[in-house]
Amino acid sequence: MRQHTLTRFIAVMLVGGLVAACGGDGETSVDDGSGDAAAASDGEGMEDGVVVQMDGESREDYINRLYEAAQEEGTVAYYQSANDDELQAIIDSWNEMFPEVGFDPVSATSGTILERALLESESGNVQGDVYGGGSGDQVALEEAGALEEYRPVNEADVAEEFQMEGPYIAVGYLSYHPAFNTDLVDEADLPDDWMGYCDEEWRGQLAIDQEGAEWIAGLLAGMGEEAGMEFLQCLAANEPRLVRGSTNRTELLASGEFAVSLDGYGHRLWEFEQQGAPIRTQRPSPSPMPVVIDMASMLKDAPHPNAARLLLELFLTLEGQQVFLNQNKAGTLAGDEQEHPYGELMEGAEVVVLGPGEADFDEAFQIFNDTFLGGGSGDVPAP
Repeated sequence: MRQHTLTRFIAVMLVGGLVAACGGDGETSVDDGSGDAAAASDGEGMEDGVVVQMDGESREDYINRLYEAAQEEGTVAYYQSANDDELQAIIDSWNEMFPEVGFDPVSATSGTILERALLESESGNVQGDVYGGGSGDQVALEEAGALEEYRPVNEADVAEEFQMEGPYIAVGYLSYHPAFNTDLVDEADLPDDWMGYCDEEWRGQLAIDQEGAEWIAGLLAGMGEEAGMEFLQCLAANEPRLVRGSTNRTELLASGEFAVSLDGYGHRLWEFEQQGAPIRTQRPSPSPMPVVIDMASMLKDAPHPNAARLLLELFLTLEGQQVFLNQNKAGTLAGDEQEHPYGELMEGAEVVVLGPGEADFDEAFQIFNDTFLGGGSGDVPAP
């Protein structure tokens, strides 16, 4: 497991029936490929109708040729589970950069959109081009042989810790933080490390995600299995409230339903703080701080392969990354051109970056289930 301090991190983050991405009821249809142009005869810089970068070709010229080929294909189909605001920002960025290529979003919950992509791959009737989702989804698609390897030329600008080894790219990241209700807790009384939350005084005062496998995976990676399990078991003895959803948990924290939320998303906590809610994110956070990656990949046999590549390239430009920064999510590019949207929350913490090959999320889910749900199915009602 890789661990990183935040010194360089600070300088440098996508719903059962399918619904239309910008709202509305009913299933969203995707271009079935009937509008695709016939594959161009392969010439210089083309392989099987797909643009490839030629030796000595500049990044700009390559992407311009991709854009021309994508115009022939007509559109890009994007499978994801982003919220409406984020998705609309992606659409707007695409339309500004590549106005001659359509954008066909399909939104669903992460489980539903993953199931659709897997079923399409298995049936050989692939309708999506690009899949946006977290590490767990990407690994499931990779293991099913549903992803096509593509290394964007713009990936050269991505920070080392976010360079992926599989058929996917890192477009942003989410960090987990403890936060407290300022009407209920004095910041000076907060423990400096995770084990401090095992003290008797915190019994019944804490909340964690009802689906907290990713957070647990990060703690185990950073603390080691023995120390990590010791903390989780003593935390369970303090009877934390299980609350599904980071936004829901933050709203309940602000209303005084509990004193401390241990695993809120940094971008969401920052938004609540800036809006004047009676909460504050713990600074510095206890270490380790788990970080999970927002990712994107190209689906194998994508009906619009050049447009798919073009969208992945967009995600790794300053313009594409600004979409995530505007949602208060941190980006993945190296250098100091990207200002971290909530940098002060990251200072002083030891970060554990959880990429697809760096954590066993299935094992973490089972540990969460056994530790906090008594080994049951985990299907407990949301508060």
